Amino acid sequence: MGLNADIINIKEYIYETVSSSLESLTFGMLYKILNKRFKIERNYFKNALNELVAEGELSYSYKYGCSFLEKSFEKPVQISKRIFLVPHQMKFSKKADDIEIKIKSGISFGRGDHPTTRLALRGIEFAFEYNSSLGSRNNNSTALDIGTGNGVLAIACVLLGTGMVMGIDTDTCARNEAKENVRINGLGGSVKISEIPVEKITGQFSIITANLRYPTLRRLYPMILKLIGINSMLVFSGIKVSECNELTKLYTKEYFICRREEREKDWSALVFQRF
Repeated sequence: MGLNADIINIKEYIYETVSSSLESLTFGMLYKILNKRFKIERNYFKNALNELVAEGELSYSYKYGCSFLEKSFEKPVQISKRIFLVPHQMKFSKKADDIEIKIKSGISFGRGDHPTTRLALRGIEFAFEYNSSLGSRNNNSTALDIGTGNGVLAIACVLLGTGMVMGIDTDTCARNEAKENVRINGLGGSVKISEIPVEKITGQFSIITANLRYPTLRRLYPMILKLIGINSMLVFSGIKVSECNELTKLYTKEYFICRREEREKDWSALVFQRF
């Protein structure tokens, strides 16, 4: 296995294995998986892995006293057909139809390294494609992002065409990071980040997004029903595959139609439309 083609194949398999794994993988765990398939020498595997890290495709994270390998998000990453997440200091040559979201690294959720963020963004893009009235860029097109984290979903809604977006979060650090990301993307006039609890929000929205866990999405049902307009869209992520059917049954019982379900690893995202 000294040929160039061989190491390219090994690198592709390493990348796909790390990207699709349901659990975090250490160097040793990954080597066992690769060695079972390719019977490769440890040094050869190490060289291929080091190349992927040097190229910015994979990176190491440190949790529970161990080093784990994960897909790197310290470079521009294509999340969907149109949406790219870009570290805020990096230059990105985008095409005319691309949506570039600049994100500053922080502690808040929404950097793109977790499946639920990617699922939510793809769900939002689908919602705008399915319901063209969302992208009308007028004052009647509004969005609410519940539990906004670093603001990435709120930013996506504006860049896809929503007139005004409110992102709410109870966490002060999250709100500060969201405001900074809104500023970086030049959207201060279109996105409002607030600490107002969802129970006190009034009005109706064209699209509501929430990357939250199943118990919260279930609890929010009566409040969301008051906040969502006819023909408007809901985009939910943060749902385990095993929870998906129960949440779908609740929301489609009377007022909503499920327009999309997508899964990545053991997570799901749902897109509903109010009728």
